[in-house]
Amino acid sequence: MITLNITLWIEVALALILMFILNVVLYKPIRRILEERQKKLDELRSEAEKYERNAEALVENFNRKLAEARAKGQAEREKFKEEARAKEREIIDASTKEAEQEKNQSLGQLREQIEAARKELREKVEAFALEIAQKLLGRAI
Repeated sequence: MITLNITLWIEVALALILMFILNVVLYKPIRRILEERQKKLDELRSEAEKYERNAEALVENFNRKLAEARAKGQAEREKFKEEARAKEREIIDASTKEAEQEKNQSLGQLREQIEAARKELREKVEAFALEIAQKLLGRAI
């Protein structure tokens, strides 16, 4: 059975002293370390979130600039295509004009040759007629 004597009070006092010593030596430093660790984790978490927001902003900025560059490139390409089409039209028009001039020149030369041939044939018509008549009649005229 439990007897209440001085040893019980000494045991209780020793337990209290042990709790006080453990609190000072062990529990308070561990709690302090855990609190510091939690603060560091919170700081790291906030920094990570800040870096993540910064990275998202950079990605958004990059995507915006990329879209602008693509739009600018598309506009440049369309501009170059239009310039090429204009140059093509110029070349085609110049070629057509040159071909028309050559055609007209060739037609003019052909007309001149036809006219020269007609003139030559007109000059020889009497001789041909005389020759044909002689052949038909079978005698000299």
